[in-house]
Amino acid sequence: MIGRRTPRISAPAAPVDTTGTDLVLGWIDSVVAGLTHPPSGPPEAAPARACDGLFTAATVAAVLIEKVRPWQELKTANHRCLVAAVEFMKALGEETLRTHRIAGVVQVAWNDMTPEMDTAAICARMIQLGETLQLALLAVTTDVSLSADVRDVADDYGLPAADTVIEAFDAVRTGSAH
Repeated sequence: MIGRRTPRISAPAAPVDTTGTDLVLGWIDSVVAGLTHPPSGPPEAAPARACDGLFTAATVAAVLIEKVRPWQELKTANHRCLVAAVEFMKALGEETLRTHRIAGVVQVAWNDMTPEMDTAAICARMIQLGETLQLALLAVTTDVSLSADVRDVADDYGLPAADTVIEAFDAVRTGSAH
């Protein structure tokens, strides 16, 4: 069998996503991963990471509102997540939040996202983020090593915001949003 070659067959190249969907999904996935792994550091690291998750949820909601459609449910989720994040900022302080951010989160530029993004895929991942936030925030509410103020923020602002994320993105995904 001298001189005979086996032909090389290459797999077709995967289509390149030009809508920004893959970037947004990667961003959400990195935040979910950061919330599911126990943070190192002081007890305040957990609520700081939850605050990161709330900012992510608010930002993704804002992107879909501006780039795709202004669903009222997403406006509500955006507002509640921002309020919860600000309350965490007040309770924890800016330095704590900066020190304990979720590592490895890829920032997505506004111009990288288009109105043609796969809204259903993004909504499915955002529901997962909302559920992960619920678990992370529930842990914060029961952590006696945290101050009562931080636990109250998680209970009074964080958990309702996470619930709203799940409900809002599910409404968009199922087509029942307004």
